[in-house]
Amino acid sequence: MADMQEVLERQEGETRERMRRRAASKRAQRELDEQLGIAVAMLEKENQSRRRLREGRGPNVDRHRHSQGNNLIEDYFIPHSLYSDVHFRARYRLQETFK
Repeated sequence: MADMQEVLERQEGETRERMRRRAASKRAQRELDEQLGIAVAMLEKENQSRRRLREGRGPNVDRHRHSQGNNLIEDYFIPHSLYSDVHFRARYRLQETFK
Protein backbone atom coordinates (compact mmCIF):
# COMPACT_ATOMS: atom_id res chain seq x y z
CA MET A 1 0.00 0.00 0.00
CA ALA A 2 2.85 2.38 0.74
CA ASP A 3 4.12 1.97 -2.81
CA MET A 4 0.69 2.84 -4.21
CA GLN A 5 0.53 5.93 -1.97
CA GLU A 6 3.96 7.06 -3.21
CA VAL A 7 2.89 6.59 -6.86
CA LEU A 8 -0.29 8.61 -6.32
CA GLU A 9 1.63 11.39 -4.55
CA ARG A 10 4.22 11.47 -7.35
CA GLN A 11 1.45 11.65 -9.98
CA GLU A 12 -0.24 14.46 -8.08
CA GLY A 13 3.08 16.30 -7.87
CA GLU A 14 3.67 15.87 -11.60
CA THR A 15 0.13 17.08 -12.36
CA ARG A 16 0.62 20.16 -10.15
CA GLU A 17 3.98 20.85 -11.83
CA ARG A 18 2.40 20.61 -15.33
CA MET A 19 -0.41 22.94 -14.26
CA ARG A 20 2.11 25.40 -12.79
CA ARG A 21 4.18 25.36 -16.00
CA ARG A 22 1.07 25.77 -18.15
CA ALA A 23 -0.07 28.74 -16.04
CA ALA A 24 3.39 30.29 -16.25
CA SER A 25 3.43 29.76 -20.01
CA LYS A 26 0.00 31.39 -20.40
CA ARG A 27 1.08 34.30 -18.21
CA ALA A 28 4.23 34.77 -20.29
CA GLN A 29 2.18 34.59 -23.52
CA ARG A 30 -0.26 37.22 -22.23
CA GLU A 31 2.62 39.53 -21.30
CA LEU A 32 4.20 39.01 -24.72
CA ASP A 33 0.88 39.71 -26.47
CA GLU A 34 0.44 42.87 -24.41
CA GLN A 35 3.95 44.08 -25.24
CA LEU A 36 3.41 43.32 -28.90
CA GLY A 37 0.12 45.23 -28.89
CA ILE A 38 1.79 48.23 -27.28
CA ALA A 39 4.62 48.13 -29.83
CA VAL A 40 2.18 47.98 -32.75
CA ALA A 41 0.14 50.86 -31.34
CA MET A 42 3.28 52.96 -30.91
CA LEU A 43 4.39 52.24 -34.49
CA GLU A 44 0.96 53.14 -35.88
CA LYS A 45 0.93 56.37 -33.92
CA GLU A 46 4.43 57.23 -35.15
CA ASN A 47 3.50 56.47 -38.77
CA GLN A 48 0.32 58.57 -38.54
CA SER A 49 2.23 61.53 -37.21
CA ARG A 50 4.73 61.20 -40.05
CA ARG A 51 1.99 61.19 -42.66
CA ARG A 52 0.26 64.25 -41.26
CA LEU A 53 3.27 66.49 -40.82
CA ARG A 54 5.08 67.13 -44.07
CA GLU A 55 7.56 69.93 -43.86
CA GLY A 56 7.35 72.43 -46.69
CA ARG A 57 3.93 71.29 -47.89
CA GLY A 58 0.67 73.08 -47.52
CA PRO A 59 -2.81 71.64 -47.17
CA ASN A 60 -4.64 70.22 -50.17
CA VAL A 61 -6.23 72.79 -52.46
CA ASP A 62 -9.97 72.53 -53.09
CA ARG A 63 -10.30 72.41 -56.87
CA HIS A 64 -14.12 72.24 -56.90
CA ARG A 65 -14.21 68.89 -58.65
CA HIS A 66 -17.88 68.46 -57.77
CA SER A 67 -18.80 71.30 -60.15
CA GLN A 68 -16.61 70.20 -63.07
CA GLY A 69 -19.24 67.78 -64.39
CA ASN A 70 -21.76 70.59 -64.52
CA ASN A 71 -19.20 72.82 -66.23
CA LEU A 72 -18.59 70.20 -68.91
CA ILE A 73 -22.30 69.93 -69.66
CA GLU A 74 -22.73 73.71 -69.75
CA ASP A 75 -19.65 74.20 -71.93
CA TYR A 76 -20.43 71.56 -74.56
CA PHE A 77 -23.84 69.87 -74.35
CA ILE A 78 -26.60 72.44 -73.89
CA PRO A 79 -28.33 74.00 -76.93
CA HIS A 80 -26.46 77.32 -76.68
CA SER A 81 -23.15 75.95 -75.41
CA LEU A 82 -20.01 77.95 -74.89
CA TYR A 83 -17.93 75.86 -77.33
CA SER A 84 -18.81 74.22 -80.65
CA ASP A 85 -18.59 70.55 -81.62
CA VAL A 86 -15.26 71.25 -83.32
CA HIS A 87 -13.79 72.55 -80.07
CA PHE A 88 -15.13 69.51 -78.17
CA ARG A 89 -13.59 67.04 -80.64
CA ALA A 90 -10.26 68.87 -80.59
CA ARG A 91 -10.20 69.12 -76.78
CA TYR A 92 -10.96 65.44 -76.19
CA ARG A 93 -9.14 64.20 -79.30
CA LEU A 94 -12.14 62.53 -80.89
CA GLN A 95 -12.18 61.58 -84.53
CA GLU A 96 -15.00 62.86 -86.66
CA THR A 97 -17.61 60.20 -87.32
CA PHE A 98 -18.93 59.69 -90.81
CA LYS A 99 -22.69 59.71 -91.35
